[in-house]
Amino acid sequence: MWQPEGCHNPLCIILEERREMNKKILGAAATLTFFLYLTVTSNIQESGSTKHATVQETHAAVQNVTEENEEVSARGGLVLSVYSFTTESDEAEVEKRDTAIVAAPEETAEAETEEEGEQKEEEQKEEENREEDTVTNRWGISLTDEEIDLLARIVWLEAGGEPELGQQAVVEVILNRMASDIYPDTLYDVLSQKHPVQFCSWKNREIAKPTEKEYQSIEQVLSGNTNILRNDTLYFSTMALTPNVDMRIGGHSFCY
Repeated sequence: MWQPEGCHNPLCIILEERREMNKKILGAAATLTFFLYLTVTSNIQESGSTKHATVQETHAAVQNVTEENEEVSARGGLVLSVYSFTTESDEAEVEKRDTAIVAAPEETAEAETEEEGEQKEEEQKEEENREEDTVTNRWGISLTDEEIDLLARIVWLEAGGEPELGQQAVVEVILNRMASDIYPDTLYDVLSQKHPVQFCSWKNREIAKPTEKEYQSIEQVLSGNTNILRNDTLYFSTMALTPNVDMRIGGHSFCY
């Protein structure tokens, strides 16, 4: 047995042996720790290298796919996005739908405006057609219901006792005046004209009581069913007002 130099006590020998043993154990532990450190470091480096290689491979794969997509796109094919499964044609369709949805209110408004314009044009044409259908007399004159009521009062006052032909002739004189350049254009102005005065009955219009006979006479003239007087016959009275007598009907002489 090895004995420390200068130590002959058994206890001292034992203690020295334990110290030597502890030194060996610590040395072995340090060596093991060093090897473990080297092993872990090596693994970490290898793992890092592997991860770095994996990242590089991923980037390379993405680059390859992108280049392939560009080639396919150049040939006019469908291109798939690396980050989605939507084709460019689908994306374009989605954008088209979105644009259509956004533009829909404006397009609808424009369509409604066009429809309204077309509807107004159709209504205007229908109105013109109705007027053409209504205005069939040689003067091209049409009267409102209020004007017809007023004319019926004057005809009743002027020729209430005359035959229908005489009443129709009175209506023709009035329309001749409306169409003439000498007299006003409207029924009211013709009947109410003071200089010269033709219709003295104007002041009594409120008490007039026209019958169906007067309305029928007016309707016959406005419908173009009569052609009694000349277009320049502008006067009528119980006596001839001018030397030019167009016609005498009942108690009236119609002159031009």
